[in-house]
Amino acid sequence: MRRATSFEIEHWDELVAHNPDGGHILQSRAWGEFKRRHGWQPLYWLHEHGAHQTAVLVLQRHIPGLGNLWYAPKGPGVTQVDELGEIVDTLRDTRRSFAVKVEPELPEDAATDRALAERGLVKAQRDVQITRATIIVDLTPDEDALLASFKPKTRYNIRLAGRRGVTVEPVAADEANIDAMYELMRSTQSRAAFTLRPKDYFAGYWRLHEAAGQGQMFFARRNGEILAGLYATFIGCKSWYKDGGSTKSHAEVMAPHLLQWEAMRWLRARGIRSYDLVAVPPPGSLHEGHRLYGLYRFKSGFSDTISEFVGTWDAAASRRRYQIWQAVAEPLAHQWAYRVHHDLFY
Repeated sequence: MRRATSFEIEHWDELVAHNPDGGHILQSRAWGEFKRRHGWQPLYWLHEHGAHQTAVLVLQRHIPGLGNLWYAPKGPGVTQVDELGEIVDTLRDTRRSFAVKVEPELPEDAATDRALAERGLVKAQRDVQITRATIIVDLTPDEDALLASFKPKTRYNIRLAGRRGVTVEPVAADEANIDAMYELMRSTQSRAAFTLRPKDYFAGYWRLHEAAGQGQMFFARRNGEILAGLYATFIGCKSWYKDGGSTKSHAEVMAPHLLQWEAMRWLRARGIRSYDLVAVPPPGSLHEGHRLYGLYRFKSGFSDTISEFVGTWDAAASRRRYQIWQAVAEPLAHQWAYRVHHDLFY
């Protein structure tokens, strides 16, 4: 395990795309440099395991009185617990942090949880990302086969939107479109009651990922009125439905369905092979009382196969300082971020 050279950092995203998991957008250089603006220092590491190499973005934040906290967002990009253990052991043994948070997209099951615990990792009190469970659409079939794989009601709604005059186009992340997109998200928040970060936060990474060739905003319009929008991110052959929103106006024309379909067509035409719809209830919590159930009802129209990952796990380098972090400092950090900055800590 070693720090990446300046040349390797310049080509970081190519390295991430060749990780065993195919890469994740939250391990990209754009994401690391974006989080630098929000109190985190990006650290770029490379780990060699057998014949392959894993690029690992670690975000570092200094916690007064405790030292440095390290966090690998949606990483490391491994597919085996053994390699994860090697990486975590190396990061923990550097003694440059009191704890390391990891959240690899390893499938959730009892055997994996036991293996992680045997490597000295502890399940975090809360998952950092809400994408522990998700629906991933396979974009490799031809368009007719892909459309045919959707549920009948979803296919009907896609065609209905087209008949009702809805059109979809990719748009630039300029000031006017950022304002419009954020208002769509605010409208959705008022109905779905989820946490919405400040507009500047979204604008920052929308612009950075667009500049890096890793992000695209889409709007669905009818008679010139914007009815729905989404922002998709992508790296290598993988893509994610990062953000989205819609108005209550003209809900009957089903603009979000056509919006998702046209975004998938756009991504597929550029060689993307999977589209992660991001955040649904885990299989054991599929009930109407779950806060993500409404999202599941919409997203499951494109595929009803849920992928569940292990979520966030912690590796303590200093047991005493980690216990203080868990019991006192982390809850205070969340409160401080929300009350002072009206934002989230991570």
